[in-house]
Amino acid sequence: MLLFAAIQFAAAQAPSAPGKPLPPGPMQAKVKAACTQCHNTSRITEQHMTRQQWSDQLEKMEGLGAVIADADRSAMLNYLTKNFGPGKGTAAKNAVKKSGQSTD
Repeated sequence: MLLFAAIQFAAAQAPSAPGKPLPPGPMQAKVKAACTQCHNTSRITEQHMTRQQWSDQLEKMEGLGAVIADADRSAMLNYLTKNFGPGKGTAAKNAVKKSGQSTD
């Protein structure tokens, strides 16, 4: 059991592939630096959460060792919510297409 946990922890420490690129923005580099120490960017790009959910996620990651400066926290949350908020997911885009509205 302990060996399994150690293997899981080691796997989380070394991302196997780079994942999707993060969109440009003033916090792109800091989000990438803070988040890709343990996993690839797909862990970010495939999630579509509210600001509060992203805040909870940042707190969780800080508890696991991520370093996020207090001065950057609000701007990071703005970046994550803008680019990976609930309205940015595939399901949301498909719903908009069905309704005939533009996604731009």
